Amino acid sequence: MRMRSLAVGFALVLTMLMVGAASAQTPFIGVYFNPGLSVETKDCPGPMPDVLYVAGINFNTFVVGAEFAIQYPPAIAWLGDANLPPVVVGNTPSGISVGWTAPQNGFNPIHICTVNIFWQCSSCSGFANNMITVIPNPNTAFLGFSDYPQFNLNNAVGLTSLICATVPAEETTWGKVKSLYTE
Repeated sequence: MRMRSLAVGFALVLTMLMVGAASAQTPFIGVYFNPGLSVETKDCPGPMPDVLYVAGINFNTFVVGAEFAIQYPPAIAWLGDANLPPVVVGNTPSGISVGWTAPQNGFNPIHICTVNIFWQCSSCSGFANNMITVIPNPNTAFLGFSDYPQFNLNNAVGLTSLICATVPAEETTWGKVKSLYTE
């Protein structure tokens, strides 16, 4: 009986460890087309100025700095970075390091900066699948953030946003879709 209790206890501990590992989230830095940080793809709206939103998500600690660069596609022209933290070295196309004077709550999305751009396309013709990619800062080869209070450097993943993304799907009717699942 004691072995059975020990085995059940060990299985419960192992299950709790696996659930903790499964719920771990990968930290990432992404570029978004809206301030709510939910739109990562957009069609060319025509020649006009616009704003991109850069944010760090799933940092899950307090954050005092971040470092990255952004590769911009031919569909847009970088005009400048705005709404930056108090400490900034560089810019987003050539590599940027930012720092906050007070730790930021990385358990929520952190708005790192906005980027002013100018759309250089009038339609998606010739601009299909243009990518805005977050990459490591070329000056330091680091992509990530610094936590607080230990000031450790933590790696992050750089996301890719798409301009004029193509989705390979054929058009169909609702009746054809329903017929796939009838008996």
